[in-house]
Order: sequence, then C-alpha cells, then structure tokens
Amino acid sequence: MESPASTPKPQKQACDNCRRRKIKCNRANPCDKCQRLLLSCTYAHILQRKGPKFRRLSLLAPLHSTDRRSPTYCSHPHNEDSTESSTRSGEQDQVPPDLYRRNYSSSESTSSLKTLNLQYDSDSSALLRPHARRLSSLVLLAHANVFLKYLFPIMPVVHREQLLSDSAEPLKLSPQRYAFMASLCAATHIQLNLDGDGSSMTDPSGTDSSSTHGSSSPHGEALLTEAVRARAELDLLSNVNIESILTSFFLFAAYGNLDKEDHAWFYLSQSISMAHTLGLHRESTYSTMDIVDAEESRRVFWLLFITERAYALQRAKPVMLRNSIEKPKVLYADDPILTYGFLNLINIFETLTVNLYDWVSTGCDSRYSELPPTRTIQSNLSNQITLDGVLEIQQVDILITQQWLQAKMWALSFLAHHRHRHRHRHSSSSSSQQSIIPISTTTRGPVLPFHLPILVGKAVMDVIGSVSQGALDAHGIGMEQKLFDLGTSIADVACSLRFAATQRLALTIIDPRELLWGMLNALSKSRGSQSYLFPELLERSRSILGLDTPSNTIQDVESDLLFWVDNADSGTDANIDNNIDIDININNHDDMSDDTENYCEVENGNYTLGMASALVI
Repeated sequence: MESPASTPKPQKQACDNCRRRKIKCNRANPCDKCQRLLLSCTYAHILQRKGPKFRRLSLLAPLHSTDRRSPTYCSHPHNEDSTESSTRSGEQDQVPPDLYRRNYSSSESTSSLKTLNLQYDSDSSALLRPHARRLSSLVLLAHANVFLKYLFPIMPVVHREQLLSDSAEPLKLSPQRYAFMASLCAATHIQLNLDGDGSSMTDPSGTDSSSTHGSSSPHGEALLTEAVRARAELDLLSNVNIESILTSFFLFAAYGNLDKEDHAWFYLSQSISMAHTLGLHRESTYSTMDIVDAEESRRVFWLLFITERAYALQRAKPVMLRNSIEKPKVLYADDPILTYGFLNLINIFETLTVNLYDWVSTGCDSRYSELPPTRTIQSNLSNQITLDGVLEIQQVDILITQQWLQAKMWALSFLAHHRHRHRHRHSSSSSSQQSIIPISTTTRGPVLPFHLPILVGKAVMDVIGSVSQGALDAHGIGMEQKLFDLGTSIADVACSLRFAATQRLALTIIDPRELLWGMLNALSKSRGSQSYLFPELLERSRSILGLDTPSNTIQDVESDLLFWVDNADSGTDANIDNNIDIDININNHDDMSDDTENYCEVENGNYTLGMASALVI
C-alpha cells in the first residue's frame, strides 16, 4: 500500500493552459485536460492580486510557449546553440511511441490538432541553419494519426507503422524523410481545414474551438512554409525516389486546398516528372522489384493518374500519364477492401479519353483537335458501381466523382453545341430557323439530355443524405468545388426551363429548386464552416429561388435554408427516364447565349459553364 507521502499533492492553482482557456482543472501534474490534448502541463504562472486587466495576445500562442520547452519544434543535437534547450526538452520529446500509436477517436485527434500552435523562434536565422529546428514528435504524431484516419483511404500510399515510427523520432530522420513528413503534415492540416476560417467552429467533441485557439495564426500555412523550407535544402535530382514523388504530391495537395493553382500545378507536374524519371509508366520497371515495392509504386502511379486527370480537366491542361501499367492487386494488398475502392476510382477516370484533354487544353477548339465522345463517356460513367463493404470516405469519393464527371461531360457537350450553333446562326436564310434548332441534336451529333444535371444532382444529394459530414469533409476543397459545379449546372438548367417543364421535373424526378437548396446547405457547413463558394452559388441562384428582391437579406436566406433543411422531403427515389420530354425556353436560352458569350467560352483556363475549378484527391 502506498504511503501518503508518495501521493503527489495537488497544486494550489489551475495549470497555465486551463487558466488561459478558463476551464476547470483537476490541478494534477499533468492535469487531465492537458493529458487528453497532449499539451505541456505547467504551473509557471505566479498568482497576482486582482486589478486592472491588461491586453492579452491570442489565447492560442501561450498554449505551447509558456517556457522554452515548446513541443512544436525540437532542436537538433548537432546544433551547439541548441544543446541547452535540447537537454531541457528531452523529457518531453522522449514520449513512449506506444502512447501515440493507438487509434485516436475523432474527438481526441481533432481537438489535439486544433490546439497545436506552430511557434517560430524569434531569431529567424535559427531556421536557416541546417537541422537547427524541426517539428516535434508531438506535431508529427498528431498529424500522422489524423492522416491515417481520414486521408489514407483517399491516398493509400504510405506505410502505417513506418509513418508512426518516424513521427516519434524526428531528429533521427534524414533531410529527405523529414521534408516528406513536414509536407504530409501540411497537406493534412490544410485539406481538413483544421484552423477553421476564424468563425466559431464546433469540434466533434462538442467543444467550441474558438475558445481553444485563435484565428489569426496561420497554422496550416506555417506548416507548409516549414515543408517548403525543408524541401529547398535537398538536391532533388540527386536522389529521385518514391519518397520525393510523394513529397511533391503532398505539397500539391496543400497548395491546391489553398486554391493556389500555379503552385499546385507546379508540384503536381514535378511529381509526375519524377515518376517518369523512375520509369513508373512502364510495366517492365516493376519486374525488377519485389512484390511489396512493386505494389507500393503502382499505387503511387495510379494516385498520380487519378489526380492529374481530375485537376487537368478543371484547369484545361494536357495530361502526361496514360493507363500503361497494371493496377494494384487486391490479393497482395494489406487492406483488400481499401484497394478495391481505390480500383473503382481508377476505373472511373480511365473512361476519360486522351482526346478529351487534347480538346480541352486547346481551348475546346475543334479546329485543332477532334471533338471528344462526351456522350459515350457519360454513358460509361452512368454504369452502376457495387461498393458493398467499401469505406464510407471512399464511397463518397467514388459516387460523387462519378456524378460530377457526368455533369462535366454535359457542360462540354453543351459548349460544343453552343459553339456550333453560334457559328451557323448567321448562315440560315430564315430568322425563324435560327431559334428552332433542336437542343437535342446538331450536325456534330447528339448532345446530352438537357436535364442531365438534375439527374446527377439528385444522385449526389442522395449520397450526401446517407453519409456522415466527416466523410464529406475529408475530401477538402475539392468536394466544395464539385458541389459548386453541380449547383451551377442545375442553376443553368433551371433558368432555361419553362414553368410547366419545371413542374414536370418536380413531379417525375425532383424540383430543381430543392436541389439548389440542398447544394447550398452542403456548402454552408463544409469542413465546419461556410464554404468560400457559398456566396457565389447563392448569387447565381437568387432569381431561381425567389431571393432576388431587395428585402431579402443574408439572414432571410439563412432562415429559408434552415426551413428547407427542416422540411426537406425524404421520400423514395422516383423512376428516372433519361428521355423525359422537357420543354426548353428557347428564347430565354438564346438570350443567355447572346448576352453572355464569354460565359460559355474559355476564360482564364476555365471552359465550363460558370463552373469552379476543382481539386480531386
């Protein structure tokens, strides 16, 4: 039986972290709150008598900077200037790895990340010395666990055990491996929007994150800066390998989720060029590898294939990769179900032909490249996919991407039709013939059904209604942009339909206005906050939703949105007929084509009908 003397006496005051956050502390050392959030628990604050309150900095900064034992960065042992601080922080950095290798709950992993603060040394020259400062094991392990929980199903290209092992000992990592780890942290933090947008966000644990961190500190971008700094110290051409490919890929993901197109495309192209350097596009390359390395390399190649095809389609870029090697084998996979889901996503993007990208990258100009078979592609994309047992995060990716690509084919088909019609408009001898050209056919062949966005939009809303919010949020800014693209396509259709046609759609399929409300609702709560695309889609939908009167304020819109969510119909799916007779308001449609010519043309690399550029990972 323990003697009373061996029991630690509770402190007389709350710990520094709990005191600043103004929450209850059990005054142990460490206290329960700091243990749960993996914070450094200290009692360094000296109580003073009550008096005037002085101005405080953000609540976030002091959480990890009470003293010089901050776990965000750890000093390299080879740096003489940091010997003392390394000794002082030794106890905190040498945390048993098993503590972090457990599966974090959604509450714990998200909360711990949202309280991590990336504090740079005030002496900026310290960051320029090789290996002077590195992200601590606490930061690396927290992000590694969140990556494995939410992003690994989307990017199955890392070794779980190796990732956790390397995260626990950052000072022992090679410069290349450290750059890889830092880029993975940056991509994870930014894609999941763990910083929020400055508004009050609620963690899965129910804690208001505004009380645990400030909104002025750019944690994700600070991690990205550190990753770029670490990468800049390497000679990329001297040692090209899978690790260097993935480092560039994660930098692409980080910049893509910040909507920085030029940076993102640069790093994606860099990773693809490295893959070509290693010969990953040739099947013969894999014959010299053992099975494990070959399967890992195949997954990396096909991840690049998927990402390039999605991003290039949005940005009107040509593609470099072809489906020239075998796919990963379910038989050899550590997780067969995850691999099966990954293969389904590959199959979707294999339906997109190379001449589609040739046409798009030339500005959708048929004078320089042949028209792509958009109708055939859409038909292949409409095939049902069996996803029994597939992870929810993967199901969301596969199903929504499948519908979104159909909407893209509709937009390209409509664009080709619009250009052909505009080119031949003035060649008609009769003015009456100009406005009676059937929307369903042209001399170039049939275009897709005009109401196709309504069909795919309904399918997407069915998916959104059946999955968790976390499964949607895991896909980052790309999911927001897909929903925006679908919403704009639905708005384009709705504003061109006669009232009778809209009513017929409402009775047979779904009311387009209901779909628009659904898309707006999804964008209003994406990744814990309102998407930056929400106001634009709302503006495009005002006249359709009857919100174009001056008296309608944003509060009125929010009230209407809540009313729609509370009263949304949850009935069974209607039978869908792709050949349904829809009346098109030709005059309205022609007015749109004449008055907004650039709306349907290529502008700044975006060729679609007002669609946003999207990132798909």
